[in-house]
Order: sequence, then C-alpha cells, then structure tokens
Amino acid sequence: MEKRLPTVEMWFLRRIFRTSWTEKKTEEEVLRLTDTNRSLLRLIRKKQMEFFGKINRHDGLEKLMLHGKVEGRSARGRQRQTFMDILSRFFNTPNKSLSKLDIFRQSEDRETWKFLIVDVCARPDT
Repeated sequence: MEKRLPTVEMWFLRRIFRTSWTEKKTEEEVLRLTDTNRSLLRLIRKKQMEFFGKINRHDGLEKLMLHGKVEGRSARGRQRQTFMDILSRFFNTPNKSLSKLDIFRQSEDRETWKFLIVDVCARPDT
C-alpha cells in the first residue's frame, strides 16, 4: 500500500492542476509546476504516530488492545501486521532503533513524543 501512495498523490496533483498524461510530463516537472512536494505519506505517518500517542496516554479499551495479547491459537499462514509493527518500523534506522517497549514509554510524555514525531517525519526516507 505504501508503494501506491506516491502514485496516487501524483494522480491527485495531475487532476487538480489539469495536467494530462498525454503531455508526457515527468513527476518532477509536475511537482515543480504545482510548486508542491510529496507529503501524503509523511502526513499519514505523522497522524498515525499522533493517534498512537493519544491512545497510549489515556486509559481505555484502545490502550488495552495495544498492550494486550489475544488468547487462543494464532491463525494459519502469514501473520497480519499489527499497528505496533508498523510504528516500530518508522523508528528502525541506524541512529534511532527503538523497541516496542521504548515506544510505549516515550509516548507517555507528550513533549518527548512530539519531538520524536518531528524527528521521524523530517527524515528524507519518510
């Protein structure tokens, strides 16, 4: 899904600014003409991290679901990705490698979590 988002973003920009595919303009040309940059994936990641921080700071069913483990047998085949797997992948870089437990602890403090979100979203690969 993440691989499709940049394509969809370019499609949106072409539709908004009425740039036809038959004009054979590259993505860089379209971005330069529209005076924008790619930000859809970065915005989605930022909102996911903000949502996680909010859930983790408040006691409720959502927090229990993030911390808890479902009893019973696991399903056959490839396991589904969890929200925590997706979040921990954002932090896996050579200089910032946080475990899931560290992510839970860091999100408890709102100011620290905000700075961490800015740090992750400022990276060129996001």
